Amino acid sequence: MMVGAIVGVGVFGLPYVFAQTGFATTLIELLVLGVLLTILQLMQAEVVIQTGGHNRLAGYVRKYLGSGWAWVALISLAAGVWGAMLAYIIVGGNFLYLLVSPIMGGTEFVYSVLIAVVASALIYRGLRFASRFEGLIVGILLFLFIFIALASVPHIQWSSFSITGTASIFLPYGVILFALSGIGIVPEIRDVLGERLKNRIGYVIISGMAVILLLYALFSAAVVGVTGPATTPVAFDGLIPMLGKTFGIVATLLGSLTIISIYLMLGIELLNTLRFDFRVHHKMAWAIVTIVPLVFYLAGARAFIQVIGFVGSIFSGALGILIALTYAKMKNSPLCKRRECLNFPNVLTWLLIALFVGGMIYQVMTL
Repeated sequence: MMVGAIVGVGVFGLPYVFAQTGFATTLIELLVLGVLLTILQLMQAEVVIQTGGHNRLAGYVRKYLGSGWAWVALISLAAGVWGAMLAYIIVGGNFLYLLVSPIMGGTEFVYSVLIAVVASALIYRGLRFASRFEGLIVGILLFLFIFIALASVPHIQWSSFSITGTASIFLPYGVILFALSGIGIVPEIRDVLGERLKNRIGYVIISGMAVILLLYALFSAAVVGVTGPATTPVAFDGLIPMLGKTFGIVATLLGSLTIISIYLMLGIELLNTLRFDFRVHHKMAWAIVTIVPLVFYLAGARAFIQVIGFVGSIFSGALGILIALTYAKMKNSPLCKRRECLNFPNVLTWLLIALFVGGMIYQVMTL
C-alpha cells in the first residue's frame, strides 16, 4: 500500500532533473528529501495512532488546528489531485501518441484531450474497475519502470554519470516532492494493520520509503546512463530510438493503460469526497473533478516538469506544513502528557516547515 500510494507518474520526471542538475547532486537531494519526508510520514503516523478514530488528514487538522486549517487541507488535497490528473493527461497523451500515431497520425495534443475525455466519461459512470484492480495496476506500473531500467542496462554509458548539470540545484525539489508524495495513505495503513499491529506502522513507513528511494535511484540511473544530457522530460520517449520499436510498443502500451486507470482512481476518489463529505450533487461533483485539469491543459499547462514541480512545491508543501503543525500541536497537548509519544525535536519540526515554506516561495518567484 505504501509503495502503491506513492509511486506514480512523477517517477518519469526524475531522470530529466537528474540529467539537468547532475546525477550526484540530484541523488543527494533525493536521499535528503526522502529522509525528511519519511520523518514527516512518521509524524503523521504518531498523530494517527495517538488520536485514534478513523479520521483522515483534514479531520486531524480540524481537531488540532481548527476548522479553518481543515479547509486549507481539503483545498490542498483537491488541488494536488487536479495537478496529478493534469500530469497524467500530459504523460498519457505522450504515451498514446508514441503508440498510435505511426498508424493513425495526429498530434500529442489530440491524444491528451482524447484520454481526458474518455476517462472523464468513465468517471461519470462511477466506473470502479480501476479501484477494484488497484494492486494490479500499481504492479503493472512498477513492472513498467523496472522493465525500462533492465532494458536500459546493456546500453548504459558510464560517462553520463560524471556530467555536471547546468540547471539550478533547486530544479529537482518540486519534482522529487511530487514523486514522493503519498500523504493520505498513513491512516489507510493504520486501518489495515488494525488495533493489534498499529504500532508497527513505523516499520511499514521506513521500509516502504526505502524501497521507493532505491527504485527511483535505479530507474533514474538506468535512463540517464543511456540518454545522458539528452534525457527527455517524460524519460522513456528518448529511449525508444536506442532500444528499438519492440521496447517502444511494450512500454507505451503498458504506460497508456496504467495512466488511464490511475487517472480514473484519482478522479473517482475526489468525486466521492465531494459527494459524500460535502454533499455535492453527482453531476456537479463530476464537472468539478474532470473539467478543472482539462481546462488547465487547454489553457496551455502542458510542460510536464513544470506542472509536477509546481504541484509538488506548492500543494505537497502545504500539506507537509499542516502535518508538521498538527504533530507539534498534538505533541504539546495533554494527550502526550498521559501516554508516551514519539518525540521528534522541535527544531526538526520547524526545519521541515521552513523547507516547505522556502520551496513554495521559490516556486512562486520563479513562475
